[in-house]
Amino acid sequence: MEGLLFLAGLVIVFSLLIMPIMVLISLGRGRRNQEELERLRQKVETLQRQFDERQQVPVPQPAVAPQPAAAPRLVKAETPPAPVLVPAAAAPPAGVALDKTPKTGEPSPAAAGTAPPASASPWDSEPQPKSKPVPPPPDDQPDMFSGLLSGLLAWFMKGNPLAKLGVLLLFFGLAYLLKYTVERDMLPIELRLTGAALASMVLLVLGWRLRLKQPVYALILQGGAVGALYITVFGAFKLYELLPHLLAFGLMLVICAASVGLAVLQRALSLAMLASIGGYLSPLLLSTGSGNHVALFSYYLLLSLGILAITVWQPWRPLNLLGFAFTFGVAGLWGMNGYQPEDYLSCQLFLIANVVIFGVLCLALSLRYHVAGEKVIDGVLLFGPPLVGFGMQYAITRHWTFGPAFSALGFGLAYLLLAWAGLRRYPALGRQLAISGLALGGAFTTLAIPLALSAEWTSMAWALEGLGILWLGHTQRQMRVSYSGTGLLVLALGSALTACANSGMSSLTFALIFGILSLTWLAASWLWRGTNDAVSRGLLGGGIVFWLLALAGALDLDIIDIESFLFPLLGLVALSALAWHLVSRRLSWPELGLAQWLLWPAMLAVLMYQLGVNDSLHAAGWFNLIWLPVLAVAYWLLKREEETPKPPALERGLHLSLFWMLLLGIGSEVWWQVRWLPWGMDEWRIAALMMFIALTMLLTLWALKRGIWPFAAHPRLYGALGLAPLAPFALLFLVMGNLHDGVMIDWRYLPLINPLEEGAMFVLLALIFWGRFLRRTYAEAEPWLTRALPLFVAAMLFWWGNGMILRALSYYADISWRVYALWPSRLVQTTFALLWMLAALVVMLWSTRHRSRQGWFSGAALLGIVIVKLMLVDSARGGGLARAVAFIGVAVLVLIIGYFSPLPPKAGREEDVVVADEGKNENKAE
Repeated sequence: MEGLLFLAGLVIVFSLLIMPIMVLISLGRGRRNQEELERLRQKVETLQRQFDERQQVPVPQPAVAPQPAAAPRLVKAETPPAPVLVPAAAAPPAGVALDKTPKTGEPSPAAAGTAPPASASPWDSEPQPKSKPVPPPPDDQPDMFSGLLSGLLAWFMKGNPLAKLGVLLLFFGLAYLLKYTVERDMLPIELRLTGAALASMVLLVLGWRLRLKQPVYALILQGGAVGALYITVFGAFKLYELLPHLLAFGLMLVICAASVGLAVLQRALSLAMLASIGGYLSPLLLSTGSGNHVALFSYYLLLSLGILAITVWQPWRPLNLLGFAFTFGVAGLWGMNGYQPEDYLSCQLFLIANVVIFGVLCLALSLRYHVAGEKVIDGVLLFGPPLVGFGMQYAITRHWTFGPAFSALGFGLAYLLLAWAGLRRYPALGRQLAISGLALGGAFTTLAIPLALSAEWTSMAWALEGLGILWLGHTQRQMRVSYSGTGLLVLALGSALTACANSGMSSLTFALIFGILSLTWLAASWLWRGTNDAVSRGLLGGGIVFWLLALAGALDLDIIDIESFLFPLLGLVALSALAWHLVSRRLSWPELGLAQWLLWPAMLAVLMYQLGVNDSLHAAGWFNLIWLPVLAVAYWLLKREEETPKPPALERGLHLSLFWMLLLGIGSEVWWQVRWLPWGMDEWRIAALMMFIALTMLLTLWALKRGIWPFAAHPRLYGALGLAPLAPFALLFLVMGNLHDGVMIDWRYLPLINPLEEGAMFVLLALIFWGRFLRRTYAEAEPWLTRALPLFVAAMLFWWGNGMILRALSYYADISWRVYALWPSRLVQTTFALLWMLAALVVMLWSTRHRSRQGWFSGAALLGIVIVKLMLVDSARGGGLARAVAFIGVAVLVLIIGYFSPLPPKAGREEDVVVADEGKNENKAE
């Protein structure tokens, strides 16, 4: 009762769930088949039209009688023969339907176009036919990852899937029926098994008789009969123990061989699949648990040879995939649990045999039956056996020192030999096989390196190998090969980084690794130049970085001090920049020429270290001599690259940065030297700094005037922007330096003849010349500079003139150089009142002579300041002779100014002079 309920439930599930799904799938496949038929029909019409056009081309010939109308029809009726897949001796009888045959709707090579000649180079691009063929419909072959499942699903859905499902359900029904009879003890065991066998034979004979009328249905019946026979033998052996092991195994082998023979005769893939499944499951179903792997793999090897024999007549891809999956799948499951090192020899032989059968021979035989428009090589059989096989090979040889390495090398050599043999045997069709074999051979040979060598040597070997593969790909115009070589270069970098992280390598090894990486990446960048600029630039940048790392590693910072590391490294970078420049000129490689400018950051880094850590260039000692050749190389590079087109920003940056680094280095050294002057030498310190600024500005302006390179080639760059950072420091020293008293140890103060004021005069002179240069260079700023420069000079002269007078009064009148001592001094206040009044007089007189109202008002403002000072400062301190002298002197000077320096008239107007009467001294002017 339980069995009947199970069968009823199975039928219900099939009717409600499986049947609708299968109907939808069948409809979808029917629509796709209809679309494919439509494409084939259009292709045939296109080919027929092309054929008609060729027939209609007039050919010059002697006049003859016109051909009858039937002749062209006879020619048109001739159809190119479809490709034959089965040899004539093994062809099935006429009328036998095929379950799965290769596509015959494709035009033959004669119709589709001229096939490529056998002598054509396999590396060249595909030859173009004389007449452009219609592209074949897209191939639905799955890739190597989904090939097995998609192939089995495609086999199940083709033909009559309902009949296949019915036989499958019948298979389970018979099994449950036998189980039911056993549980109820309804019939003797021998009778039940005999009945099942007879029923299976009846189905087999019936299917054979119907092969011509209903070929698909007949094949399904035959497949069900074969499956029933398998179940019967299995039940007789495993369940009831009525057959000995050897006899049961022999019967299953006979069933498998007979069913395969029927499949080949009828060209029925489905029957061959079913027979093969039964054959592969037989040892698993009939297993006694003895663990005899030799017998198991010998039997599987026999089945693999049978599949190979079938491939001679029928290259059935799903059958090859089935054999590959069962053979390697069962072997892998056994190996995970039952493999022992003493089983190596037998396992090695079986592994080699199956890899050769499925990965080599089946592929080679498939080339014999190539159909135009289909893929030449099966990706699953090409890549699956070597990859899975090498995984098993690694598992059985890993206990040896170099076992996996020699195994990978053997796999690589074998597939390189396969590529050579395929190319030689099939010059046209074997091209893709040769490329795939080269890829596999190169991959396994590459894999042998890390399995045998350390990460350091692996990195160098991969780098050289990757460069060789890249060169081969570019010379043969094979972009995939080129990308493979580039990828191997990246893997070489990964191996190098792994070696650096996991082992403490010596400095020589580090330098050697990254030196080889640098040279190979630079060569690869050169090969990619013009083909893929992005890849070329990436490899170029990596090569430059690796070269710098190699230089740093060669110096071995761990055993030397930082100065002994930085300065030689700077010298090596300068030599490298020189070499990059020469190579870029020699090879016309402007991208490499940009690397020479890395000398600038290197110089800046060393300079910053010297100033930031040592505070001085002097602290490096004799290592500073390295700066001489480095600066010479930098100057030479700028000179040689003057005419080379560069981005304007880069050119300005190179010139300015080198100029500013020189100023920074010399200026910091001057500061460091004067900073250690003893107490009482502040004036010398400030004077030295002002003299450095003044000399730098004057020498630069002199070089511009004399036309010295590079100043004359870039006048604005050096004369304006280059000196601009010095201007704020010059102003700072002019303002702050005047606050010192000018007195030095063992040095009398003499106005104008002392370091402080002489340095100020030089700085002011340099600023005046610089301002005049800016006025000549920048015409757009000339009006503003013309007005601002005299005012600046007058302000600086007034500022330093007052400072000089104040220092003289302090020194010679013995007044302390302190604000609280200088401010209340009547001598200081009176002197400044008279001097300022005299200055106002000079300014106003000069303004009157030159009719400058602005100058006159400036003098008047100073006059007003003096008067306010007299009222608020001098008068507030009480009487005294000094106050009286100040007032009298200022009054006299005001009278003089009023007489000699009236207000100049406005532009365009005449002066109106009003003669004063007695008691009136007013002058009115407009």
